[in-house]
Amino acid sequence: MEVTGNDVGAVMKYSGHKTLESFSIYLKPTDNGRILATQAIGSIGLFLASFPEQEGDAGNAGQLSEVVTPLGVKEVAS
Repeated sequence: MEVTGNDVGAVMKYSGHKTLESFSIYLKPTDNGRILATQAIGSIGLFLASFPEQEGDAGNAGQLSEVVTPLGVKEVAS
């Protein structure tokens, strides 16, 4: 996957998998992937909170709540 730049379609085609479900047993999250996903989720939250017409978590328009709890990493059975 890393060699192809995470091109799932190409790897599935050349490995003979027809569905993402059958291929997904080989997909394992990396530490770098977890970090990037956490950063992306945080960025989306900050972006959404920047709209003044939107209410934040604490009911303050466009404001982040005082306590920000990061998402936990959950292990998935293989």
